[in-house]
Amino acid sequence: MCGIVGVVGNSKAIEIVTTGLSRLEYRGYDSAGVAALDEAGDLHTCKEVGKLAALLEKIPAFTKRVGATSTAIGHTRWATHGEPSVTNAHPHVGTMGPFTLAVVHNGIIENHTALRTKLSASGAKFVSATDTETLPFALAHALQQGAASPLAAVQQLLPTLHGNFALVAMAQGVPDELWGTRRGAPLCVGLGQGAANYLVSDPLALAGICERFMFLEDNDVVHVTPHTIEIFAAGERVVRPVQTLDLSADASGKQGFKHFMLKEIHEQPAVVARILSAHTHATTRLPALEFSPTIAASLASATAINIVACGTAYYAGMVGKYYLEQLARIPVNVDVASEFRYRNPPLVAGGVFIAISQSGETADTLAALEHAKAHGQTILVFTNSPHSSMARAADCTIPLLANREIAVASTKAFTAMVLNLLLFALQLGLQRNLLTAAAVQEVIQQLRELPTQLQEQLEHTVPIQSLANNLATMPGRSLLYLGRGLLAPMASEGAIKIKEISYLHAESYPSGEMKHGPIALVEPGLPVINLAASNDGLLEKTLSNLQEVAARRGEVILIADSAATSQLPANLQAIVITVPTVHPLLLPFSFSIPLQLLAYFTATAKGTDVDQPRNLAKSVTVE
Repeated sequence: MCGIVGVVGNSKAIEIVTTGLSRLEYRGYDSAGVAALDEAGDLHTCKEVGKLAALLEKIPAFTKRVGATSTAIGHTRWATHGEPSVTNAHPHVGTMGPFTLAVVHNGIIENHTALRTKLSASGAKFVSATDTETLPFALAHALQQGAASPLAAVQQLLPTLHGNFALVAMAQGVPDELWGTRRGAPLCVGLGQGAANYLVSDPLALAGICERFMFLEDNDVVHVTPHTIEIFAAGERVVRPVQTLDLSADASGKQGFKHFMLKEIHEQPAVVARILSAHTHATTRLPALEFSPTIAASLASATAINIVACGTAYYAGMVGKYYLEQLARIPVNVDVASEFRYRNPPLVAGGVFIAISQSGETADTLAALEHAKAHGQTILVFTNSPHSSMARAADCTIPLLANREIAVASTKAFTAMVLNLLLFALQLGLQRNLLTAAAVQEVIQQLRELPTQLQEQLEHTVPIQSLANNLATMPGRSLLYLGRGLLAPMASEGAIKIKEISYLHAESYPSGEMKHGPIALVEPGLPVINLAASNDGLLEKTLSNLQEVAARRGEVILIADSAATSQLPANLQAIVITVPTVHPLLLPFSFSIPLQLLAYFTATAKGTDVDQPRNLAKSVTVE
């Protein structure tokens, strides 16, 4: 969540900062701001609450006031400490004696209260309710107490900070210099062409400006000027590798779609084809995920696997549990990442730990990963961001290959997670001699037909739109989602989607749990969305659950293949959405499309913000 953009040495600094912030809007925010030095070295800020457009209205006057500056920092804020307001927006400025600094910051300073008390006793005058405001005052105080430079001040401050964060600072009277540090939140250096360099939380901010980046490690401190980049770890100069990134595809826009989410839903056939091309052999039609001999040996001998993730990635992990237990016969535990460390489960040395995260920066998942790593686990990461913190911490990274996902509600990345987990389970089952090559090839062949099937689903959406219009105008505000087997986590995924973007309350349960409590919620007119397949061995029980809903006059909505819908009792009234009949292992893919489109069309009918729903962020970098 949040975005940081810093520029030194470019005469279009303010334009680059604001353009970069616009590219990071997808991460979620509720206010934005910019700080810059004028030609005399004086520091100015411009901040606004709400969407970036509100800030951009003020930028022409701000630019005129500042002049042709080449030093600027900017930020989009997602509120943690203090409500969204101009006062609480970043950048924050602190003055102690002759020293004035501005800071932008992602993450949380957990000991900010103690810092605020100490700095207030030394004369700091705080105006915001944020934890961030302690940072510029602390840096100014360090300089006032004799720190030789802002770099030295950052180095002194870093060990005193508790929590995960990334920050960038600039100092009044010191043009063309920025200082930054990070711990548990992303920050990287963009290497400009000519006399300019950059500090950003996400390389996408510099699409079209930079191709080469250096990713900082935890507790690195960086000093950036137009001509130099100095990185320090524990006070010693270090060199971080330069990585070249192609960001052209990530900056391609909506390509004619009304929302990024709809574009990303429609990209799923291409995502499936891309993954199959990269992660299966063209000739043998077998999975081709790459593992080092050490990792392969760990997987071959694994007696249990822990999967940890958050939100949609957690439900992908639940599908992965089914795949791994059924195909590789390995017991799998799936945890919500925020609970994993605190549950403190017993971890056998040499065990396998899988983290799933679209961004690779999800704070809870990253913390769980570090916990598992400290307990001797072999770390695998499934991520869409191969240069992320999780990818760099992993023993092995499996790239999702979904390309950049902008909408907060995950669609194509979820499909990529599930597909890669299926290929992983097939490869592991084959490696452990539990599956024959012929059985695996049969599944791969069916997967190769999947892009065409998904495309056909995307071309027939009228029944889903009609249902969505009804849900958007229904008297109540609650729904139930039910499923069995592989469709139980898909019911949960459908529920979280419609919650995220339409703000309707939705709950999900395995269908068999209805009698154990949730059936009390069923009343006349309550929409109950049931997922059913004709070939997973569970249809008869699912039809019984439909009768339970109908007997209490709930509104039965059935998403199922035609063979399943043909078995509906004649006296059962139901709204039916039909999906293609697929191999039982492929059910999550055929059901993803209607669940995603139902959420999307319900949200658009209600007029909510589809791509940036309230209170949510794309990359959650705080616990």
